[in-house]
Amino acid sequence: MSNKKATSVNKVAVTESMQAVEQLDAAMVVDYLQSHPDFFEQQPEVLAHLNMKHQAQGSVSLIERQQRALRDKIAALEDEITALMANAQHNELLFRRYSNLYQQLLKANGFAELVAVLENTFTQEMGLTACSLKLFDNALAVPEQYQFSADTHKQLLSRRFQGQPVYLGRLSQDEQKLLFSAEQQVQSAALLQLGVQGELGILAVGSRDSLHFEPAMDFLLISQLQVLLGFLLPGMLSPEQLAANAKESAAASSIASNTER
Repeated sequence: MSNKKATSVNKVAVTESMQAVEQLDAAMVVDYLQSHPDFFEQQPEVLAHLNMKHQAQGSVSLIERQQRALRDKIAALEDEITALMANAQHNELLFRRYSNLYQQLLKANGFAELVAVLENTFTQEMGLTACSLKLFDNALAVPEQYQFSADTHKQLLSRRFQGQPVYLGRLSQDEQKLLFSAEQQVQSAALLQLGVQGELGILAVGSRDSLHFEPAMDFLLISQLQVLLGFLLPGMLSPEQLAANAKESAAASSIASNTER
């Protein structure tokens, strides 16, 4: 076969091939390449004719584009790993703080010390805005500043807890006034029902950050606190225990007075 005839045959073959390619759509090409990931290894000469236009950098080869995509994917994975590690460290710190809180509550000598432990942990160690313990006036004998109207509480229960002993999220202005002072400017809160059926009262922890407490958050640690307080408070606020605490306070005051003399 002469060179001219061979050239003519090649042109016909190329023309027929181009016509066949024109009949393919992009989806078919994508499906084929995904099914044959080694296509460019088997047909390396094709790479020489493939370029992808990029407005900022002009013509970019397929290999360069793949490398850039891989670098971007690796960078995204590294950012994700860094975020996961930071979250793990935060969770570990939170776990340690709650573990220390449980221990201090178990060692607390009386109601006043228990309240001080709660306030110090949440406002000082965790940096939250407010910690408010409200017990029902008909449940336990408590100092006046910790008393809470049971009728008012029922309204709060019907709107927030919905079968769960813990509520995390935003509060209305009326609810904020019930639990916190206006100066504290609480925007989100964690509310814990105290007692088996929530009969003792509520522990409320507030933050100025409206997103700090959200309904989708896990509340395992704080629910364990809810159970522990429900166990400790009745014993601390029984008439016998209150009388014993009063005697201890009087004895301590007497010792202090004698020492000054």
